[in-house]
Amino acid sequence: MGNAAEMNFYLWLLTSIFYLGVLLIPLGLFLLVTPGKVIHLANRVNRWISTKPVFDRINEPIYQEKAFYRHHRLFGTVITLLSLACLYILGIHLDKAQLMDAIHNMSRSEFVRWLMLDLYYILLAGLVISLVLGFVIFERPSTLKSLADRANRWLDSESHLQAFDSIHDIPIRVLPGRLRLFGVFVLAGAAYMMYATGTVIY
Repeated sequence: MGNAAEMNFYLWLLTSIFYLGVLLIPLGLFLLVTPGKVIHLANRVNRWISTKPVFDRINEPIYQEKAFYRHHRLFGTVITLLSLACLYILGIHLDKAQLMDAIHNMSRSEFVRWLMLDLYYILLAGLVISLVLGFVIFERPSTLKSLADRANRWLDSESHLQAFDSIHDIPIRVLPGRLRLFGVFVLAGAAYMMYATGTVIY
């Protein structure tokens, strides 16, 4: 079954390459016979679309602290209840013997068994921490304000995104005067693709 699927995929890949070569032949002939029209067409479709409006919205800081502090009792209640529910399921309701058997069956080595058991206890510790945070958010969220101010740093991404908003006109600068040569390479590549794949699939 696996070999048949691999053969079908291999045949599909070869067929796709063959027909790609067929499609490249008119392009190569077009470059070889009428290179001037190619330049004219390239100049017509060579329009630069500025991405600055989109990137400006991405680079704009969004502050949600006021909504969080205004509804801190709601957030604290949700976090506390979810933490309690998860702690009850994992720490009390779940059968420890069945858990150990499941870890033992899923583990292929002592290291994996030790790692999965440690991850389970780390998850329990994280739930305890989230429970404490839920209480703090519900009762006194200002306790976390200094920590939030230290962590709330805005990283300007404009310098990194600027590369996407520049014009790259390499084909138009490189190809003029060499379009016929480029067409010859396209035709040669297309012929090779069709020959190499056609001898196998036909």
